[in-house]
Amino acid sequence: MKSGAGDDPFADDDDQEDSVDEKTVESAPEPHHEDLHEETSEPDSTSAMPGIPDHPGDVEATLPWIHRRDGVKDDRSHKTVHYTEHTLKRERRELLGAVEDELGEDVELTDAREAAYLVGMDHVEEVADLLQEWGYAIE
Repeated sequence: MKSGAGDDPFADDDDQEDSVDEKTVESAPEPHHEDLHEETSEPDSTSAMPGIPDHPGDVEATLPWIHRRDGVKDDRSHKTVHYTEHTLKRERRELLGAVEDELGEDVELTDAREAAYLVGMDHVEEVADLLQEWGYAIE
């Protein structure tokens, strides 16, 4: 076979790029999970997720959490399944639309659901009132 007919013209370039990438990766130390906690102080009262340990919104950064991540599932280590009443689907859609109108931009359903869940945890009395309506704490 003639030289060059089946050769990869970029074969040598790849080897050089790989060696540069390897050196870059080796020279850049990876941050340890413990280091992140040492670098960040206690979340202030304006933190996105106060009181939620290890929440990505608590880490100080130049970009907000939704812009630092690659996708809506990033930094969410587990999937929680919610079994809900059939009417909740309609209400969830209405909540998402209302939040999007309030913010003036599209919002991921997962983010809206998690935000509503976190806000609900700050309103324990209202949650208890609703549970009483459903039949809890009947005397």
